[in-house]
Amino acid sequence: MFDRPQRQHALGLLILIGWQAQALVRSTWPVFVAFYFQGDRDAQFFVWAIAAGCVLTFLGAVLHFARFTFHLEADQLHVRKGVLVRDKVNIPLDRVQAVHVEQNLLQRLFKVCGLKIDTAGSAGSELVIHALPWDDAHALRSRLLQSAQVTNAGVEDEPRPGDTDTPNLVAALDTATLLKVGLSQNHLSKIGFAIGGLLTFQGVAWEVVAEVWQQVPSMYRTVLLFLSPLLLVLSPVVIAAVSVLISVVTSVVKHWKLRVWVEADEDPSKRALHLSQGLLNRQSMQVPLHKVQWVMWENTWIRRQFGFDTLHVRQASAGGAESTSGGLKLTIPAVDGPPTRELEGLVFPTWPERRLVTMRPMAYAFWMRWLKRTLLWSPLALLATWNFGWVVGLTALGGCAAWTWFWARAWHRGMWATTDGRHVSVHRGWLFRKRVMVDWTKLQAVQFTQNRIQARRGVAHLTFHTASGVAVLPYLPTSTALQIRDLACAQVNGHRGAWM
Repeated sequence: MFDRPQRQHALGLLILIGWQAQALVRSTWPVFVAFYFQGDRDAQFFVWAIAAGCVLTFLGAVLHFARFTFHLEADQLHVRKGVLVRDKVNIPLDRVQAVHVEQNLLQRLFKVCGLKIDTAGSAGSELVIHALPWDDAHALRSRLLQSAQVTNAGVEDEPRPGDTDTPNLVAALDTATLLKVGLSQNHLSKIGFAIGGLLTFQGVAWEVVAEVWQQVPSMYRTVLLFLSPLLLVLSPVVIAAVSVLISVVTSVVKHWKLRVWVEADEDPSKRALHLSQGLLNRQSMQVPLHKVQWVMWENTWIRRQFGFDTLHVRQASAGGAESTSGGLKLTIPAVDGPPTRELEGLVFPTWPERRLVTMRPMAYAFWMRWLKRTLLWSPLALLATWNFGWVVGLTALGGCAAWTWFWARAWHRGMWATTDGRHVSVHRGWLFRKRVMVDWTKLQAVQFTQNRIQARRGVAHLTFHTASGVAVLPYLPTSTALQIRDLACAQVNGHRGAWM
């Protein structure tokens, strides 16, 4: 099917135009708003410039569509693209880390979908195909990931909404769980965005309020003036409630009918983790299990009350730990105990290989963190002493010391790790907890860090670098850190199987 050079679906041209128009609007909408309210005649020249940019964007989309071809040949994906400069990209199939299929509203309207390919060779996706029929996209994904049966890689492999009897189903999120996911999101960013929008457009807002105020009868004006202090008090509550509502709606729409299942096969190199989700933007993700480099479970205090963690599965990415935000990602927003243990057994089948050994940072870590945080807050005590006298200053210093002691103690108690001699599971955090798990046979580097003061105190730091992230063991005894480093390096050198 893909042995001859071919272009994207003909509707890919419309997808490209919409995609580039969306990128243009995202980058220029603040300028449009500013010129609209400015009302200056010079803004017309800017509008003409934007119109010319739109025309060039249209022509660029047409040329991009016409000059983009791809085909499979000799276990490689060959791609030719470029408008002014022609590029030829050859991607060996054994270097493909992940292939994700996505379908937004426009693509669903035309019954096509997009394909993203990641080889860890660059930040973000290595290659994006914007328009392919749904069945063809899954067939191409199976060829790229060397699936056992290409003919069965279409929509039939996708679990249908509401189907909880799908073979090898690992996790399925219902509407109630999605609501909990939305409630446990970080709402501070949305609250800050709302406040920033109010501050940005406060001049326009006051003009609108003044015009509406003129239309209000005098009798109601007296009532509104009397209730104005109450409105000022309720406005933050309204902003917070709207932010929470946005988080809930966003989570439900993004993770609608989320299903996670495993493609089982006798050959370990052909087992893959699949995820499908989305109401408006339909996504179908697939990551081969043997290509997983780094797994992280994280939760907050609210999520712990709901009894679930958020799971991040990462394959190799460009730049390793420095670019964990790039590339394709597989994230399960809510997993509880049984799915967590099942996924742990799938990704790390030999864990634990031996008896687990627990490692904790030395007490030196607590005292150093407490001292640093106390010194950081000490200027407040000096300021209180300068303004209110020694008694108030010493009281403020004592309060700061007690507060930082509590946080340093909680931080120290929440940091520990376990290892079986081949894997390491690192736990960090108190209110925001994270657990990172790494297989030592897939390490790229083991970093031993120790300055002179730490050498005299007998402590050191270990950092395990993988192709997608890091795991850090801080403030270990020097002898323990050296033993763990040598053991991890021995695992890397003695491993003879595939690591990516």
